[in-house]
Amino acid sequence: MDIVAHVDALNLYHGLTSRYGDNYSWLDVVELVRRMRRHDTVVKVKYFTAILRGEPEVAVSQETYLAALTSYRPEVEVIRGHFKKKTARCRHCRARYSCECDPPQKYQTHEEKLTDVALGAAMTADAATGYGDMSLLISADTDFQPAMEMSLRLDPQRPVMVACPPGRIGPRHNLNGRVVAFPIPEKHLQDSLLPEIVIGNDGWSYTRPIKWSQAADAPRDHEFSDSELLLVSDTSGGEPTVSTPST
Repeated sequence: MDIVAHVDALNLYHGLTSRYGDNYSWLDVVELVRRMRRHDTVVKVKYFTAILRGEPEVAVSQETYLAALTSYRPEVEVIRGHFKKKTARCRHCRARYSCECDPPQKYQTHEEKLTDVALGAAMTADAATGYGDMSLLISADTDFQPAMEMSLRLDPQRPVMVACPPGRIGPRHNLNGRVVAFPIPEKHLQDSLLPEIVIGNDGWSYTRPIKWSQAADAPRDHEFSDSELLLVSDTSGGEPTVSTPST
């Protein structure tokens, strides 16, 4: 089967770093998809992301990674959103706009915009136009349920799979047994890293950021293995059943 993968980069990033630090931030997403679907062909990986604002060093690392990834893997298409400033609730009184603390506290944060909408639209469009034979979503964000439902409605024969980042829980809804959710095994991550130095077609070289090269000290309360059971919706009773992974 020809696979079109849709990557929710922020959801994947938070899952990886919460468990493994930056060990797998230099990730070859095309190789990762190939290892999860060994008998299929990856025709496109659509990578939805936004560059972090307010942290220049992190932004430079992101841009370096995206340049390395797209140079090394022509199958990757990067679709960019952006971060928008947002006023957060006070951590003490929980007020959003008028803080009653003495002295008043002000908190600013950034919220990712447009990437989720763009991903959902792209997944739906691929199903409508018949681009590829299967959709693979890398995310555990339940906001993508409408996109999955519409994809299945437009093409009932098109499989939809959900690869859940570490520590994330897959969709629990029943979509007539046509959506399979499974965890991404760490072994696949270990075997899916870009070279330390990537030489692009333009002659430029891109080096893995030093911070990402150092071993990260992250908590590991549970590790998924290749034999982890998958949740598959049961068409007969609507309750999840277990199946062995195809990875």
